[in-house]
Amino acid sequence: MAETRVTPGLSPEIWDDKFSVEFFQNNPFAAYAGTGTDNPIVMKEDFASERGNGISFEFITNLKKGSIRGRQPLRGHEDKLGEFGDKAYWDMRKKGISMHELDRDLAAIDLRKAAKANLKTWADEDVKFEVIERLQDVGAGLNVTYSEASAAEKNTWHTNNKDRVLYGNTLANYVTNNHASSLANIASPAGKATKDTISLMKRIALSARPRITPTSITESENRRFFIAFVSSLAMRDIVASMNESERQVSVQRRNEGMFLGGDREWDGVVIHEVDDMPILPGVGASGINVSPIFLLGQEALGWALKSRYKSREQLDDYQQVEGLGMIGKWGMKKLGYTIGDSGATVDALDGTQTNVIGKQRGVVNGFVASIGD
Repeated sequence: MAETRVTPGLSPEIWDDKFSVEFFQNNPFAAYAGTGTDNPIVMKEDFASERGNGISFEFITNLKKGSIRGRQPLRGHEDKLGEFGDKAYWDMRKKGISMHELDRDLAAIDLRKAAKANLKTWADEDVKFEVIERLQDVGAGLNVTYSEASAAEKNTWHTNNKDRVLYGNTLANYVTNNHASSLANIASPAGKATKDTISLMKRIALSARPRITPTSITESENRRFFIAFVSSLAMRDIVASMNESERQVSVQRRNEGMFLGGDREWDGVVIHEVDDMPILPGVGASGINVSPIFLLGQEALGWALKSRYKSREQLDDYQQVEGLGMIGKWGMKKLGYTIGDSGATVDALDGTQTNVIGKQRGVVNGFVASIGD
């Protein structure tokens, strides 16, 4: 018996018009950006309706302890107000996708829709990656990208911010004037992140001079909070160092909108896991990898905003070519005491004098062993 079969090449092909996209983590820093100075990321939109560049951030340090007493005249014994500042500059940032009419007609999926979604994802991630990069900045002015910085620029930052850095889990890992040697003191497993690492970084923030101000203060409970951002491997190690009851501590009793799945609260520090934290390959003891931890207080970063990301469209070549773009005008800066009296000093907790210029304003930078699974 003869069977009739389809002729090769005449069988129709059906393509699904739906598409999936690569996973990305929503910007974990977004909840901590705002226009108030009590935010870790302080946004200023002064140039939104004006021309120019360079937005200033000003800081006033506390007066020195002690008072004038009795009949001693106050005139002639006044204190000088500690006024310092920093500046952030904006630049144009953009990304575009171009599609020909022929390709839009031939594609099974809606390329225009896919392009718009992809640009929106890129804009969100661009802010996230910029925050991560700026929090690592070094140099005398806190404006040199870590991956591009010279050893001298890293050492200058390391020296100026001795009271705001931690290598591994002990202050003894700090080597005077040498950032690379300090990193080389981070061993495994002793240098892995633990709950005690977070507590030590909090104590560093509270003892730093000028002070690092907590992100929020609950006066009724006399509680202070800092925010820590850690890599996935560091979060693994921190959770492993907790006992079962500590792992179950919920952060939901505070503002739920500020917390993401898997967040922890420990010793007055909210710990966020960030998927895209960088790895410093081979810089630790015996060539192990190291990853950063950022413990943030108020005014860690300044965000100069001329305009936020907005989409734009363009038609070219008799409307055959359609371009979709995402354009913003903004810039970020790790804030620090970079403008002011270069000779100004403050009293450290041990009674010594420490310079103010060159210190970062609102972040403690930690470095921990980063050992893969």
